[in-house]
Amino acid sequence: MAPYAVWKQRALLAGLLSLIIFTSLLPLGPMFGSIPGPDLAMCLLFAFVLRRPDYVPLGLVLVMVFAADALLMRPLGLWTLIMLVATEFLRRSVVQTEALTPAEEFGQILPVMLACFIAERLILLALLAEPPVFFSQVIHVGMTLVFYPIIVLFTHSVLGVRRLQPGEVDTLGGRA
Repeated sequence: MAPYAVWKQRALLAGLLSLIIFTSLLPLGPMFGSIPGPDLAMCLLFAFVLRRPDYVPLGLVLVMVFAADALLMRPLGLWTLIMLVATEFLRRSVVQTEALTPAEEFGQILPVMLACFIAERLILLALLAEPPVFFSQVIHVGMTLVFYPIIVLFTHSVLGVRRLQPGEVDTLGGRA
């Protein structure tokens, strides 16, 4: 794929993440009533990383998630660190996920998402900071898991982010 197309996809990802952050800042009230909403940024990053890791450079994850931490008044850098570890773990496992069905992919994403939320909770408890309400966080995790297949469908059908076909080479020099 041409470098221009890769940069176009990176800019698209950054724009979508910016849009998610912007809408999170709007005083619209709870979107789902009193039910916490999903982490769409996490779903979008994971969907992109599993399909085309060359579209998601480490710097993009660092800048966008850190900006979200700062703007959404979360503990500065904590979620950034967790997301960096999670995206790099998924990036390393891309070779193993090339032939997975959607159900198998969901089975791989499920423990990673759960590990992210559990790590955040444990780190906040270890630092004696007030973690989110447990029941609220459980619903948030559930909503994120429910929205992941929808985001995958969106990235595949609307944005055209597809896995490499056998024999194709990505911009990082890796083969499918």
